[in-house]
Amino acid sequence: MLCMVTVLPRPEAPAAPFSSSTRSGRYVPIMRKWVRLSIVLGVGMALVTAVPGSARTRPSVSMLPDGDTPPIVTSARLLDPQRHNALLQADLEVEATDNDGVARYEYRWNSATYGSIQAAGVDAPTVDYSGTTPESRYALEVRAVDVHANASEWFPVWSGVTPSVPKVIVAGDSIASGYSRKWFTADATCRDNRLSYGTGVAAGVAAGVPSAWTPEYVNIAWAGAGINSMLNGGSDSCGVSHEAQVTQIQGLVDESSWSIVTITAGINSTNWTDVIVELTKDTAISLTDNGDKKACDLALHTSWNIDERTPSIKEGARKIANLLASTTNASLLWTGYYDITGTELAPLWVPIGDECSDEMSEAMGVLHLALRAGLTSDVTWVDIDGDITTQSWAGWPHPNAAGHTLIANSVLEALRQ
Repeated sequence: MLCMVTVLPRPEAPAAPFSSSTRSGRYVPIMRKWVRLSIVLGVGMALVTAVPGSARTRPSVSMLPDGDTPPIVTSARLLDPQRHNALLQADLEVEATDNDGVARYEYRWNSATYGSIQAAGVDAPTVDYSGTTPESRYALEVRAVDVHANASEWFPVWSGVTPSVPKVIVAGDSIASGYSRKWFTADATCRDNRLSYGTGVAAGVAAGVPSAWTPEYVNIAWAGAGINSMLNGGSDSCGVSHEAQVTQIQGLVDESSWSIVTITAGINSTNWTDVIVELTKDTAISLTDNGDKKACDLALHTSWNIDERTPSIKEGARKIANLLASTTNASLLWTGYYDITGTELAPLWVPIGDECSDEMSEAMGVLHLALRAGLTSDVTWVDIDGDITTQSWAGWPHPNAAGHTLIANSVLEALRQ
């Protein structure tokens, strides 16, 4: 770096009449010049060393030495998190000008000190809150950098309190609620937050963010809930009354933060439970695989009322999707159901064996088709992959802990896509 320092001589006072030495008369002005020169050089070095290495772009002046001009940020705005945003990210709207074009944006979160500089794209710039802490005061600045690495001045975008931690909300029926029951003579647990696949989803989400941003997990699902219950409320199989789950979700979602809502609902809007109970009895007294297959065919093609219930399932799913999409910024997911073929009701007792696999697969396909036909593009459909293991005895065919883990993995995979 070249520095040019001009030292102007100070006018000398008239020589004292009693002075007998020219050298002694000039000593004080010369020393003052050296002191001034030392101060100027010291201040210059201090300014250079105080600038972080990552911030040493070319100087932002009206005209650079090569005739180029630096970018100028004219406006910038930070948006609240939207449904399309990844967790802890939000859109940044920036307007900037440059004679050669802006190559990228850079931003920093400042609190007590300047934050580290992060890069953002030009076409759809986003900022990441990972370097901040929730519900804390910060200021956000942005600058534009052109193709020659010329940077604009820092532009103040926003200052205030950062959002609260994200929420993972699980809604729907007994699959989502973590329903469990061990013995037929014992009471059921209609909601078990720890057993529910929601626990695995929340843990998986937490693993991908800084610990300060660990999400809050809320389970509002209840056993027996169907499409109508999601919209209007009702009572669970344990006799407890519940508010409409859509209304609860709307109250839980904070639009200044991020929310993930996962729903499992639809099968209770049919007579599925009664069909499976009767099918289990029929296969228990059947002596052949062919007899079991006939029982399955009769149960799923004659007894199950899916055909007459399809229009209301489709319309109800559409209404739920539209309400949540229009009134919240949450990421919305809806899971399908799993095939219970081959699962054990009791040790060595498989009431619905492989001979029923075609009929059961077809049945789940029909239900899923009805649900997906009602869902809008704002909702991500989640197919449940893998063989879901179930509880035994009175808890059958609900998932056991391992089964819930597999469901959670399917949801997390959908979130990653």
